[in-house]
Amino acid sequence: MNQSFIISAPEKASVLGIILSVRVNDLKIGWQTKPISDLIMIKGVRGYSCLYWSDGSKQMMAYTIKHYADQLPTNDFLRVHQNCVINRKFVQKAQLTHRGPLLRLATGTEIIISRRRWTMVKKELQHLYVGG
Repeated sequence: MNQSFIISAPEKASVLGIILSVRVNDLKIGWQTKPISDLIMIKGVRGYSCLYWSDGSKQMMAYTIKHYADQLPTNDFLRVHQNCVINRKFVQKAQLTHRGPLLRLATGTEIIISRRRWTMVKKELQHLYVGG
């Protein structure tokens, strides 16, 4: 994939301090601003964050997952694990399996939910909860 690491700060809403869009760099296209509504999830990787987008692209950002989690709107995004924040609109199902609690996203990806956060996630996504 032809993306580079980003070191610039995300654009912020002027009053609320909530991220509305993120500037990312694709080596083929160049700098662009993507709306957070197209953001499927953010995974933390050793002090960096990997942003996964609805168009199938992903970018590594030189910020921690906490940096984004603190600024994303809580009614749209949910921290389900120490290393993962998901966009609620992409969640299809929440369930308790033999492997533990997990979410199935619209992309087919399964995300494991930490045991510590399972009660909160189940409550927040109760309309999508299946079983157990």
